[in-house]
Amino acid sequence: MSNFTLPYSTPNCAVTDPQGKTMQEKQEMTREELQTLQILDTLQYAPRTSTLVAIFEHAGNVQEEQR
Repeated sequence: MSNFTLPYSTPNCAVTDPQGKTMQEKQEMTREELQTLQILDTLQYAPRTSTLVAIFEHAGNVQEEQR
């Protein structure tokens, strides 16, 4: 039999981990990270040809200056 009288779901009972975050904050953070990852999985990046040309021209100029 336990001496703990509060139910586990009591919001006033803040359990913290070694990093100082409460369990609820940790769960919310995990949910937020999961949602972010799901959103990032749906994004696709395709740069314009002109952007790629500008990047490579800039890289070539920088290499020439360093010589």
